[in-house]
Amino acid sequence: MNNWATLAQTATVVLAVDQAAKLLVHRVGSLRVVEGQLWMRRTSYRHSNILWLWVVPAAALVVMTAWIPSSSVFVGFIVGGSLSNAVEGSLRGSVTDYIHPPFWPAFNIADIALTVGAIGIAVELLRTVGELSR
Repeated sequence: MNNWATLAQTATVVLAVDQAAKLLVHRVGSLRVVEGQLWMRRTSYRHSNILWLWVVPAAALVVMTAWIPSSSVFVGFIVGGSLSNAVEGSLRGSVTDYIHPPFWPAFNIADIALTVGAIGIAVELLRTVGELSR
């Protein structure tokens, strides 16, 4: 499978799983949910503009996979997680967080994907730079 397909599949799975979990959390109703207000609501931007702000950095990450092909899964995590939060923010004006450890702020599956993706890309960049310097 090529890198673009891996990226697209990873992003699609993250988006689908996070959106399904958010839908389930809202339908169950008995779970504690935190609605995180988008920073854009405190500015003159309308929350529907967030998808446009998502496109440029996501495109830059996708282009990065041509430079570091092994990062495609991690870029897929970031693209899928950020798109999931952007879609929800555009539609609802807030992001639903439903995982509540007692020692940490609330978060969701998209946030986990963003974190895993960022750490994975950092590791891949360090590994690639190390190989280039040899």
